[in-house]
Amino acid sequence: MERVATLWIGKRFSFLEHLCLKSFADVDQKPIVYHYGDLEDIPDYIEPRDAREIYDTPEIYRDPITRSVAVHADLFRLQLMQKTNYIWADADAYAVRPFETKNGYLFPNANLKKQRIMNGVLALPSDSPGLQAMCKYAFDSDLVPPWWTQEQKETYRQMFNGSTYWSLPIFSFGPPMLFHFLYGTPEHEMAVHRSVLYPIPLRYRGLWNDPDLSKLDFLKWDQQMSVHFFGSWFRKIFLGRQINSGSLVDTLLRKHGIDPSEHPL
Repeated sequence: MERVATLWIGKRFSFLEHLCLKSFADVDQKPIVYHYGDLEDIPDYIEPRDAREIYDTPEIYRDPITRSVAVHADLFRLQLMQKTNYIWADADAYAVRPFETKNGYLFPNANLKKQRIMNGVLALPSDSPGLQAMCKYAFDSDLVPPWWTQEQKETYRQMFNGSTYWSLPIFSFGPPMLFHFLYGTPEHEMAVHRSVLYPIPLRYRGLWNDPDLSKLDFLKWDQQMSVHFFGSWFRKIFLGRQINSGSLVDTLLRKHGIDPSEHPL
């Protein structure tokens, strides 16, 4: 069985991460969790590893305003795919069944309206032309996004007099990058339908805590590979609020034996 891996920066997991990580172990796909030595909350259903094995940097790249580590995670993800054959899964991705690639590929088809390819679950073979181009952009270029217009590029260069990981928009190594380097190429034909990995679109997030679980039946989420809980939205919904009995989240927590009171958000 293929391996799944993620990165965690922080000392502990909330019940969301415990739920999602244990879901992999419970389908016999024990997840690898890379960390930089600060993780204290290490359950026996994960395999902890040193993140420096994949991406050894002198500092964690954080957004200067929000302090988000999204950019660091994006860069780590690229290195992970270059150096291993693991499937990347965000720590808020729940495994309905074991994750598996198709010839080393696992990602959803593109959102043409938004020009994005979601990267919460992602696998590309190390010899992927798209992956090689993304790594060249991320680690060996002037860091100006090639999908920008010429006017945007020039304005940006004049403003910052040279690009850095800190000065770029936070998602510059995420979904827009994937779209630019994969859409329209033969590799995009390897994509799975978005519902395989994201069967509950974000617009239905209110149903995560609806006590009537049957309201989600029309999405057939339990027949797919994954359910994505979009951690920032999950925290907005559940922080300081009761988890309704019979809801999707309540049902999954009970199924996997996770007590939310022991692991607060």
